[in-house]
Amino acid sequence: MRWNVSPRPGSRPPGLAAPAMPERPIRIARIVRLALAALPLLAGGAATPLLAAPPLAPPPAPVAAAPSPSPSIGQPGTAAPRRAIGLADALAAAWQRHPAARALSARLDAFAAREDAAASLLAESPSLAASNRSDKLNRNAGVAEWDVSLALPLWLPGYQSRTLALVESERGAFAALVDQARWRLAGEVREAYWLARLAENERIVANRRAEDAARLSEDVRRRVAAGELAPMDLNQARGAEQAALAAQADGEARAHRARRAFSALTGLGALPEESAARESAVSTPALAPAVPSTASVPLAADDAGFDAPLDEREAAHPALSPLVRAIEAARSRLALARGNVRDAPELTVGVRRERDSFDGPWLNSATVGVRIPLSTGARNRPRIAAASAELTEAEATLPLERARLAAEQDASAREVEQSAVALARAEQRLALAVETQREYARAFQLGNIDLPQRLRIEFDRFDAELAAARARIEAARAVARHNQSLGLLP
Repeated sequence: MRWNVSPRPGSRPPGLAAPAMPERPIRIARIVRLALAALPLLAGGAATPLLAAPPLAPPPAPVAAAPSPSPSIGQPGTAAPRRAIGLADALAAAWQRHPAARALSARLDAFAAREDAAASLLAESPSLAASNRSDKLNRNAGVAEWDVSLALPLWLPGYQSRTLALVESERGAFAALVDQARWRLAGEVREAYWLARLAENERIVANRRAEDAARLSEDVRRRVAAGELAPMDLNQARGAEQAALAAQADGEARAHRARRAFSALTGLGALPEESAARESAVSTPALAPAVPSTASVPLAADDAGFDAPLDEREAAHPALSPLVRAIEAARSRLALARGNVRDAPELTVGVRRERDSFDGPWLNSATVGVRIPLSTGARNRPRIAAASAELTEAEATLPLERARLAAEQDASAREVEQSAVALARAEQRLALAVETQREYARAFQLGNIDLPQRLRIEFDRFDAELAAARARIEAARAVARHNQSLGLLP
């Protein structure tokens, strides 16, 4: 295409001098801009302007976007706001998949059956006996006798109450074990979630680092093509970009593994929001008296006060409640072994029908009998010894577990304090690194610093950003661990 920029005939009044030559490039540039602006219109609006400038800023987000209803929470067709899923929902989903939860109803039915059997009128199931006597093998004179009896095991005084107490104590021990299993599962859910959230944040930082490295590499490539930088600078920029891409791939793999582990534990397809999963730190008094720091020799559990009786709060802790219930069950089992020293006696009620000869009449009579088993050491000593050993073991385990739990609570409380300090320091470091990176980026654009120094500043900035992300997650996980040590569920 050729543009004719000569003036049209008659465009100037007669006698007017021709315009000066420097004004010609201005008119040509104006015509070129008009032609470029008219190209999309000539093409029907389908073409894109060739010299379109990039937007200065992304379009603003909508002020208030209505969240889409969740099909698992709201009813279909309703516009109810979606509730954020937290760790409590994740724990509920994981508990539904736990073997202890699935077998809970069967276990409770077993205890109900044992309680019904212990509360019945008979100590054991009744038995029916029948016998026949005749003289057919020797004389065959017609002597015959039929005897039918029913044996009814009876409770001795105190036997039934001790058996019911044992069933009740074992039911309480089982309930405490179920609570402990749920509490331990809560700890697994907390750890799996925060590990997944940590890997997810590291993946986001790695993606941002890869994007910035790609932009820096492209900038260096343009400046090398323009002759502003040496070709070796492009190699360094591309090497930094490849390192960022490798870190991005590693972050993607670790984040995927952590998400899959959380999904396998809870059955949820997505991680709960971090804002909904965060917990508030709860401060409670220690489980036992603290050991003085001036002690030259470590004190034993007895000296530290861990053998003192437990209060209601300590006895309700999921880590100690099964031991408390186990002690109660062992005591009930020992009381049963010491009190029920013999098997249940039997009351026998029967009917007898007999005759003396073929010609004799049949005579009917009733029989009543009692069978009382005797008490022997061979029967009772093994049961008493086993119950005593179980009680001794349970009583010895409780102080050790109490001391371990107190140490865990003290350590987790200190972790909460120190993680808050570490988070503040990491955020300060990130702010300084961001400001330094901004100034060095401007200096690099002006040519005041070289590329290796710019790459080092970029690496320091992303290292500070990654450290801040980790510190934020570690602070939240420290709070979750402290609440876990206190026996609290999400």
